[in-house]
Amino acid sequence: MMVIKGIGYWVWAVVLFALVACETGSYSDDFVLAYAELRIAERDYGETENGKAMRSQILQRHKLSAEDFEERMEKIKKEPQKWQEFQNRLVKILDSIANSLKGEEGS
Repeated sequence: MMVIKGIGYWVWAVVLFALVACETGSYSDDFVLAYAELRIAERDYGETENGKAMRSQILQRHKLSAEDFEERMEKIKKEPQKWQEFQNRLVKILDSIANSLKGEEGS
């Protein structure tokens, strides 16, 4: 997975949200983006105080509570088809981030 520390989470989140803004199934691309941001924050910060603060900020930005997020993820994971669709959407989002970063490196 790529390193995104040079770019603020909010910058690529806004750009990415503009790229992917349609509803799919029982989740939106914004929800998938929140999942991606949370996983990146978890990888970068772990269970530190900064990590907890970052995850809280991400959830607030996406207007989610931790409980709502976990509940929705459990529902998605219970159905293999939804989980596969979710993972496919996640890959597209991560690819979009990677392509955005490549474009900035070339500038």
